[in-house]
Amino acid sequence: MDNEFIKNITEEGDNVMRILFICGNGVSSGMIASRTGKAGKAQGYDVDTEAYSYTELPEVIDDFDVVLAAPQMKCNEEMIRETCEEHGKKYAIIDNYAFSTLDGTKCFELAKNLI
Repeated sequence: MDNEFIKNITEEGDNVMRILFICGNGVSSGMIASRTGKAGKAQGYDVDTEAYSYTELPEVIDDFDVVLAAPQMKCNEEMIRETCEEHGKKYAIIDNYAFSTLDGTKCFELAKNLI
């Protein structure tokens, strides 16, 4: 998995893993985004994480490699899935425990496994 990621980012001339977090208004996902970025950097990756409201997903998705959605976004999963498919991006819903404990390491592994 890591070698494939390195191959992909080298071919594209970019060495940053960009992870988009979405939630209702971008506040709660902002906290986990920060911890996830720190966890990725601790593993030697150049990581850029940002958090937005799910309503902004169509406008910002192309700037990111993967999308991680807060657990409460499960009710909007159809829209998230369709938007991600339209833009060729993979996504995952963060599990409740990882989100509520702000487990950046678990979220980084989730994002890395999507790539």
